[in-house]
Amino acid sequence: MRIIYSILLLTCISGHLFAQRSETVQTNDSTFSAIKQLKEVIITAEKRELSINEIPVALSVISGKNLLNENNPDLRNLSGIVPNFYMQEGGLKLSTPLYIRGIGTVSGTPPVGLYVDGVPIFDKNAFIFDLYDIKQIEVLRGPQTTLYGRNSIIGLINIRTNPPATKFSLQAKAGISSYNSQNYMFMANLPINKVLYNKLSFAYNRTDGYFKNDFTGGKSNKSDSYDIRYQGSVFTDATWKVAFGLNYNHSFDDGYAYHAIDSLKVHRHRVNYNADASYKRDLLSTYVNVQKHFSQTRLNWITSYSRAKDKQVLDADFTYHDVFQNGKESQQDLITQEINYQSSRGDKIDWTVGTFGFYKDLTNDYLATFGTERHLLLPLDLDQALYYNNTSTWGIAGYGQITVKNLLPGMFVTAGIRYDYEKASLSYRDSLLFHDADRFTGYHDWDEKHSYAAWLPKFSVLQKWNEQLSTYLNISKGYKAGGYNIISNEMTTQVVELEYDKESLWNYELGAKYFSVNGRFNVNGALFYIDWKDQQIFVMEMMGPIIKNAGDARSIGAEIDLSWECLPQLVYFLSSGYSDSEYYHHLTKEYEGNKIVMAPEFTMNTGISYTQAIKSSLFKSFTATTSVTGFGTQYFDEANTMKQDPYFLWNMDLGISGKHIDFHVWGKNILDKNFFCYMFNSPVGNNLPEYMKSGQSGAPSRFGASITIKL
Repeated sequence: MRIIYSILLLTCISGHLFAQRSETVQTNDSTFSAIKQLKEVIITAEKRELSINEIPVALSVISGKNLLNENNPDLRNLSGIVPNFYMQEGGLKLSTPLYIRGIGTVSGTPPVGLYVDGVPIFDKNAFIFDLYDIKQIEVLRGPQTTLYGRNSIIGLINIRTNPPATKFSLQAKAGISSYNSQNYMFMANLPINKVLYNKLSFAYNRTDGYFKNDFTGGKSNKSDSYDIRYQGSVFTDATWKVAFGLNYNHSFDDGYAYHAIDSLKVHRHRVNYNADASYKRDLLSTYVNVQKHFSQTRLNWITSYSRAKDKQVLDADFTYHDVFQNGKESQQDLITQEINYQSSRGDKIDWTVGTFGFYKDLTNDYLATFGTERHLLLPLDLDQALYYNNTSTWGIAGYGQITVKNLLPGMFVTAGIRYDYEKASLSYRDSLLFHDADRFTGYHDWDEKHSYAAWLPKFSVLQKWNEQLSTYLNISKGYKAGGYNIISNEMTTQVVELEYDKESLWNYELGAKYFSVNGRFNVNGALFYIDWKDQQIFVMEMMGPIIKNAGDARSIGAEIDLSWECLPQLVYFLSSGYSDSEYYHHLTKEYEGNKIVMAPEFTMNTGISYTQAIKSSLFKSFTATTSVTGFGTQYFDEANTMKQDPYFLWNMDLGISGKHIDFHVWGKNILDKNFFCYMFNSPVGNNLPEYMKSGQSGAPSRFGASITIKL
């Protein structure tokens, strides 16, 4: 009944109010929400510049300006702020679950495409990085595979950094917050003549963390990272533009902060590890983007290269017992090439065609070491297990999209198609060292190849009823290729099963966008139904986690974004999403009808923001914002035996801004709400019942302040 009520409510609202004004950007981070009126918001996620109300897709645009107000912002800050968007705050940068509209995965290939300045980021271990000097973040909900292909099965995150400026400028920021957290940022625009424009940026973040290890008495989730970025652009004349960049990111974190659920209910933010745990990651990327404008068309050429190296050391039983530890080192090299050719904006037809290709080489070395209490996990007297896994993948795609304008008065019809093909080659070896042996015994030396292909269509109709109101219908197919697991849990069998198959879905969406003439009231919303086939799920097994195809699921829901300037300078805002997502077919029959793991039943962010002009030579405005972010019921296992009830977090931000200086103070989870951000069934739970249900406490209350100097 709840979903029926939600749909009826949203339908009633849509008939009168639905909106999202092209002059409105929702400029909120996880600390607060605010509405900023702009003359025009330009979206590039459709591979051409469009205003929000020209795009028949549910989307949110987050300004980068307010990301400066909080220490160490990253994509997890968007949880709750973007309707039906959830990204787990706990865990390592190695693996952060990401869900949109109830669709996602705990681990494995991301379900959402991520692009930074037009350059793709393929793998989850590179999704968490410092968000600084950002122009805007565009989040499109629903499949975007027609234009973007692999990974964008349920959405797209398009990040646009601030390009190099035409004038010399400097900016520096320093922030402090709870748990000895610090962050610093520096940026310099360095133009040369009127042809070459350069920008250098640097960011550093650190924290002592808020988890305590009962075994050692010290902190267990310290973290530090730094990021160095160079951006350049060359304008030879009005028709040529060349943009290029180089980025290096280093981060170091302690291990996962997991403990027995019953213990965490008594003492939050604790672990009890007898072995060291850490995760180190290095990311390097570079790109060249060439644009050529002709009289009626435009050609775009983007080439990128990236390397990701990481090393993980883990107390893999997550207890003080000497059961087992593991270590993993990986290196990935990725080359991508996209060529895009499109028409200039026309009165009747816009079209885009393009091709995309990539090559990815990924190597994983994995070592599991078993301790004196190995019997709590294994029936074998085993000292070590060694795995080597190399996967080489290449892919190519071609796509096209056309929009016919005013087919009927005010009607815009868009159709698109993409063909995606990729081929993966696996080389896998494993061996075991038994307790009384003097050498490793090899069990598998395995090579195999698989290919994946799909046609990815979409169709939409956008009807502009007048300058204020538009409605749209969108039907699109989402797709994510299959792949290989890093390890096998079947160590003594002759045949090893490492492949998991592709998954796909169909998304049916009905939405509306409305903006008032004076811009003081804006609201937009969408209804959706998703049919998800051959779902790739995360399974924790004895030797480690794997991905497998489990069955089929569906998700039905609604979303709404609203901003209302109810009094001069006082804005009320609401962003909320509801999704009822469950399995209707599963390999384990009794799981049919259960809710999808990790997907919150709803997300919500609501509050008020007040801005007052100041007559001062130093400061120009004062802003106060208070908000509540909430998440609905979450289940953490397919049996739906572990769940987190709905919870709400109160946040606040106070800021004073001027031409050359900004100062902010903020608080998150001010009332120190206790909740769990993750739960799982421990691999040692059968022999250690108190650890059967383990998990991680959510973040406590934090407070901070920052100052920004602009010259």
